[in-house]
Amino acid sequence: MKKDEICSKLRTYVREELSPTASERKLVSSLYKSVCDVLGSPAWLQIGSYPRYTAIRPLHDLDVLYIIGEWSADADPSETLTELKAALDEEFENPTDYTAKITLQSHSVTIAFETEGEEVFAVDVVPAYKDGKNGDGEDKYQVPEVIRKNRAERRVFVEQLEKAGQSMTWIPSDPRGYINQARDVNGVNGDFSKAVKLVKAWRYSCKEHNEDFPLKSFHLELLVTEFFRRSPAASIFDAVFDFFVRLPEYIAEPRLRDKADTTRFVDAYVAELTDKERDLVARLRDHFLIALENIEEDSSVADLVAAGERHRASNSEQYLFDQGIPVLTEATLTIIGNVQQREGGFRARILDALGVIEVDRKIDFQLGPRTPAADVFKWKVKNDDNSPQPRGEITDHRTLRSPEHTKYNGRHFVECFAIRNGVCIARSRQNVVLRAE
Repeated sequence: MKKDEICSKLRTYVREELSPTASERKLVSSLYKSVCDVLGSPAWLQIGSYPRYTAIRPLHDLDVLYIIGEWSADADPSETLTELKAALDEEFENPTDYTAKITLQSHSVTIAFETEGEEVFAVDVVPAYKDGKNGDGEDKYQVPEVIRKNRAERRVFVEQLEKAGQSMTWIPSDPRGYINQARDVNGVNGDFSKAVKLVKAWRYSCKEHNEDFPLKSFHLELLVTEFFRRSPAASIFDAVFDFFVRLPEYIAEPRLRDKADTTRFVDAYVAELTDKERDLVARLRDHFLIALENIEEDSSVADLVAAGERHRASNSEQYLFDQGIPVLTEATLTIIGNVQQREGGFRARILDALGVIEVDRKIDFQLGPRTPAADVFKWKVKNDDNSPQPRGEITDHRTLRSPEHTKYNGRHFVECFAIRNGVCIARSRQNVVLRAE
């Protein structure tokens, strides 16, 4: 597919399937208003992905900073949170049809909204103390470290601290800086928020596929943010392709300094990833990029985002994305498989579309008529994954062996890619199905 067609397809999916609906946006606004009415403005601040335009549905967790005052090393929010809990119990007006359950945690007050005893979503009100200014002259804060965790992780984290007899650590935070950054980037190019949502949907699917998937949502959002800051006119396809192609590089070592404290990295956790976790990310990333290479007009973007793993059958197996080459076809290309005559039998012939052929034949692969203009033609020979030699290398100008020699039973294929200006503008595949005589 052409780039503009793929972009349209991706944008439509994000708008219709991932972005919060009008009713969800209305609900969020009413919830924040109800909380603010109790806290009193300007003692509160929306934080998280929602004010950064990068939230995906369904919405589960909303966070509010409750700004208590100026930071001091002996800060203790327990009395303030107790008072806040009492105020919410008395004054909070529930704008939903759900049952609101207000609970006091060690470093937050949670308003959980339930139906028939099941939590639908929740608002966490987290204490914060002013501590300096950011580059825009706006307040930075000290917040409890639990804020780094998602809702599913917070309760476990607090229980672990209590069991170990440890106190909650306070960390610097600059939510206004990240909100302003996202607002500015999205104001220049609306594909920013769409690309982030698509990447987040993939991450969510990966987490559902394997709970050991290690990458964090905010980290991935910032990687896409940095891409658009470098390339403000890029499209959603450009951003998504760049993100997945460079993902192994992105998790090789920490690279994103925290706005609130430039001595630490937002992605510091990647330094602790195990080889097993990195391999898992690589397989999931390969699956996505293979699907993106093969996207067609009738393809489902939901299938593209759905997690799956590609285990490369050999170290020689390659894809165009390994060379940073996107597949954006706009021309046609054909391959001719010239089967050479074999002494003592089988005549020469042209391999048909099914590609069924005997073992111990030689095939010379060439381009067919009406070949588009290109800078280089790349060839790939892929043997069956179960073959003793699964292969999968990509070579310039011709296949690695010319002619190729049929040897192993199985379903193999040969592909050719026409590359112009670093983009695959046409491709063709020839099946090669071997059967024993």
